[in-house]
Amino acid sequence: MRPSIKARRKLLDAALEHFSQRPYADVTVGDIARSAGVAHGLLSHHFNGKESLYAEAVREIDRRLREAVKLTPEGSALERLRRHLVAHLEFLAEHENAARNLILRRSEATGLAWDAFEATRCEGIRAVCELLGLDADEPALQLPLRGFSAACDETALHWLAGGRPCGIEALVDVWISFLAGAIRAARGLAPSPALDEALDLLQPSRD
Repeated sequence: MRPSIKARRKLLDAALEHFSQRPYADVTVGDIARSAGVAHGLLSHHFNGKESLYAEAVREIDRRLREAVKLTPEGSALERLRRHLVAHLEFLAEHENAARNLILRRSEATGLAWDAFEATRCEGIRAVCELLGLDADEPALQLPLRGFSAACDETALHWLAGGRPCGIEALVDVWISFLAGAIRAARGLAPSPALDEALDLLQPSRD
């Protein structure tokens, strides 16, 4: 590995460690450079400052999360969705500090980091829509599904902070209820057979 690439990797690893442990505002450029064992100026050289490095740390942890929750082709749409959501929560539980301070703490993000958060949220919504045969670009779906995504993040944060008061499968049930509610809301805005079919997939026994 070339020295410049190695230094960049050290800085990113140090940033992931620090931003996972503490809120963005509590982490300094000096903290990261010292942990990485590199000169202060290299952070600006490789990442153009703290905000850019934070955004890159967000993208890196989200890349790892996406890798862990990849959809598989086996089973019904509901079974695949459940596996996807279970894997998501298992990753958050396994990387609790990163989940609480880097993945779910979107309210602290500005600028570049907010763009990184938004890209991840949109990708997650598109994955769910593809699984349910829905068009993620349908205007009637966009607001309800953003609400669904935000509700999942908020409940996951409280679930972790509260010592995981219920099991993963139980929380997945809650999330699927949120998703069904979002689809019903979209159907109220613009009824369509695709939304009816998606609800049938989520609740096969629905009257």
